[in-house]
Amino acid sequence: MKLNRIVILYFLLPPLCHAEEDRYNREVIKEYALSPQTVYNIPIGNTPTTVTFPGPLQSIDGANVGSVPKDNPPVLLSYVAGQSFFSVRAMQPNARGALNVVYQGQTYAFNFYHHEDVVPYRTVRLMQSDELMADSAALGPGAITIRRTTPNVLLDLLDRAKSYPLVQRAYPGMLDEEVDYRVPEGLTTEYRDYTATIEEVMRFVRYDTLVFRISLHNTSEEDIYYQPQMLAIRIGQNLYYPSIADASGIIPAQSDSVAYLAITGKPNGEAAHLSVHNPFQVIVTRITYPAKLFIP
Repeated sequence: MKLNRIVILYFLLPPLCHAEEDRYNREVIKEYALSPQTVYNIPIGNTPTTVTFPGPLQSIDGANVGSVPKDNPPVLLSYVAGQSFFSVRAMQPNARGALNVVYQGQTYAFNFYHHEDVVPYRTVRLMQSDELMADSAALGPGAITIRRTTPNVLLDLLDRAKSYPLVQRAYPGMLDEEVDYRVPEGLTTEYRDYTATIEEVMRFVRYDTLVFRISLHNTSEEDIYYQPQMLAIRIGQNLYYPSIADASGIIPAQSDSVAYLAITGKPNGEAAHLSVHNPFQVIVTRITYPAKLFIP
């Protein structure tokens, strides 16, 4: 059966740089892709958190945010008109505030919150989507440069995942530095009359992307339809939708079907650096009728 290939662009956010050691302060120094479709949720404290854009800001509007310290607003804003950055800090315990920032005609939404158990960010840098998210030389030894994922890159990763077992048998060890590979046991998600089993999982380190080969088995007497673009991977309480999916949308009666999907980074745009040894579950959204796929 021929599978329909779907590139899901709206789940793509370029991943972030990642330094392997705590001395690079990855917990408090953040870089995000610049996206007006994202709400940035940022923890703050009583020390300044500075948010930097690629260029001068046009305007800032907020709620529960003030710029006069003696007014004791929940969140104190420091900003000079025409600059490319602003700073905020919490003035009250459990403070909450929100800002809408206009940059190059687009509005970017921020939520700021204070909680005593959450480490506040010190700097947040918003970057254009065509920028590399890391510079190995700048970060020092042990840093990993995460490369940009485009639709063409994802298609290539999917093809490489499909051919990986064959290449590995022919040239053992050749891809060990690029790919973490696992054939898991017992990673089956059971539904009423079908199951979803992860047969292979591959991590492409440089692209912060996991690719899954999933076997779907139908135990019923009727065809089962599902939405390929709504396949997802669950890890604990976190749900990861695909950056690309290669699936037919149907599991024939009393038969099997194979689907491939990839997840890239976290849903909020950060790098995920997920291990292939996680206890993955497969989420399959069943539908009554065959899905109509609109592919640009």
